[in-house]
Amino acid sequence: MTLDDMKNEALAAREARSKSEDLAVVQGDTYKGVHHVVNKNGTRYTVTVYDPVSGEAHCTCPDYTVNRLYTCKHIIFILDKFKKQRNYTDQIQNERFGFAHIIYDAHHALPRCRADFGTLPENTVAVLKEYFNESGAYIRKDITELFELAQDKQDEKVIRFDGYLLHKLQQCFLEKEMSGARKKYRPDFSKIRAELYPYQTEGIEFGLFKKSVLIADEMGLGKTLQAITLAVLKRDIFAFKKALIISPSSLKEQWRREIEKFTGEKGTVISGTKRKRQDMLQNNEGYFFITNYEAVLRDVFAIRRFRPDLVILDEAQRIKNFSTRTHEAIMSISHNHSVVLTGTPLENKLEDLYSIVQFADPELLTPLWLFAAEHFLINPQKKGKIQGYKNLDRLHEKLRPLIIRRKKEDVLESLPEKIANTYYVEMTKEQRHIHQGYMQSLLPLLSKKFHTPIDIKNIYQLLTGMRMVSNSTYLIDRKTNLSPKLDELNDIIRDLVISNGRKTVIFTEWTTMTYLIGRSLSALGVPFVEFTGKVPVNKRDSLVKEFMDNPECKVFLSTDAGGVGLNLQNADCVINFELPWNPAKLNQRIGRIMRIGQKSSSVNVINLISRNSIEENVYAGIHMKQDLFNSVIEGEG
Repeated sequence: MTLDDMKNEALAAREARSKSEDLAVVQGDTYKGVHHVVNKNGTRYTVTVYDPVSGEAHCTCPDYTVNRLYTCKHIIFILDKFKKQRNYTDQIQNERFGFAHIIYDAHHALPRCRADFGTLPENTVAVLKEYFNESGAYIRKDITELFELAQDKQDEKVIRFDGYLLHKLQQCFLEKEMSGARKKYRPDFSKIRAELYPYQTEGIEFGLFKKSVLIADEMGLGKTLQAITLAVLKRDIFAFKKALIISPSSLKEQWRREIEKFTGEKGTVISGTKRKRQDMLQNNEGYFFITNYEAVLRDVFAIRRFRPDLVILDEAQRIKNFSTRTHEAIMSISHNHSVVLTGTPLENKLEDLYSIVQFADPELLTPLWLFAAEHFLINPQKKGKIQGYKNLDRLHEKLRPLIIRRKKEDVLESLPEKIANTYYVEMTKEQRHIHQGYMQSLLPLLSKKFHTPIDIKNIYQLLTGMRMVSNSTYLIDRKTNLSPKLDELNDIIRDLVISNGRKTVIFTEWTTMTYLIGRSLSALGVPFVEFTGKVPVNKRDSLVKEFMDNPECKVFLSTDAGGVGLNLQNADCVINFELPWNPAKLNQRIGRIMRIGQKSSSVNVINLISRNSIEENVYAGIHMKQDLFNSVIEGEG
């Protein structure tokens, strides 16, 4: 498809939406002038009509701002309404556009003046001609020079500034301010309680004096610490008051702990009832506030009123689909700066990247129709079918000021021996109900002063049931498979294995769980081997060999039968689907890949824990036992 074809298709799409969507008009006194269009949500956009016949008009909607079509569905809708009115043709012939409307022209990235100079006072025309030529094009070198006119205009009825242009002027001043700060300000890392690696310092300095930055480092390279440091430094430089972190719900507690660990400050996790969440946002003490993607949809109006200075978007691939309500809600949050984190900015399609970049820098790749014309190869036989991409070198250059990306092999010499991350996952309502049932049966047994062998057996069975249901309801009833942990694992596999090609070992205590995980891996198209106690001894070596020697085999899925005696040192990631009872078994799992001959000097360890479950007690117990071991045997602590 040609550029004109793409443009015509974009126009046709807006025309179709103008007819299909529930829109209403609040009409002004004259056709040439100011009107309002209201959508079904009650959002009002101002449409300024310059010439109804040619369709020249301006709208305050976000689409008009960036689409470079000089129209939108609201303009199309209101002009169609006009044409159906009586005496429309006669009236517009006698009307003159009565004021100077100064707007931002996204196509040329400059201000523009729309005016009928013949209707304006001579002194107003003289002032305007200092900035614009007869056709309305801006003639000064620096866009910020227009700010003087914006401040000095005597009569808003004669000269009117579009709000988005004022926003762009403010941005330009901020960029000048950042440029000046860059020359005189040296980052002070003393407030961060961590030794930053050189590549992390590089990432922080890359984004510090930018309105937006996208840190696309591979998983396990410390994007969280870079973002927290950026938030602290930006607060010092730009006097920010509020930073909002939007992450998957499983990572909220990790963010809170790491904020406290690295800064000594409190991170407020937005949770609880709707009223409680709103109170947390309104009575906002502190700097760091943490919410999740699902909550943004529920709390979007409260978050807009909250008006954060900085938004940190973690695992930003969650907004890769720009047609979803989540993407729309995230895009609607007003903020000064943003830090976008994702190890997989491009998972499957170029459109994924477009959607994420649209949040970081709304104008960098917009409009979509032009982005598609420049980079999509469209099959002419199948309308709209993308068969490939083009001009990717040009796209890379365009993204260089925004994105910084490091892979593990690039920074191996900087990394610690082990990088551990713990993901807290919410259970479903059904899981919580079963878990609570086991707990209620367990408490009377635990309260007994003396325990018989049968009591101990029952206690063990109830605790095991609580651990099993924390993984999946399938381990209890063999029918349902309610498992948010599996969903979280799928996201991790997409990042580590599919996007970054990392060899990964997954441990779970139960053979039934390896079946469920194996089914998920197959659905994702990830080659794996499955190692359990049921595998005959004479076949075990061939499974290990397949994983070690076949570069296509990315996952070694194992019960604790594979926790002892195996050498899997070509992997550099261990995922514990659940934690074992004691630290020795956990260390055995990790020890399968942290061995002499390990190809990577650093190993990623990921633990999945169901929140408010027995697993949190197991995790605490492991730490206590490990501390005891270190104190007695190692002489540490």
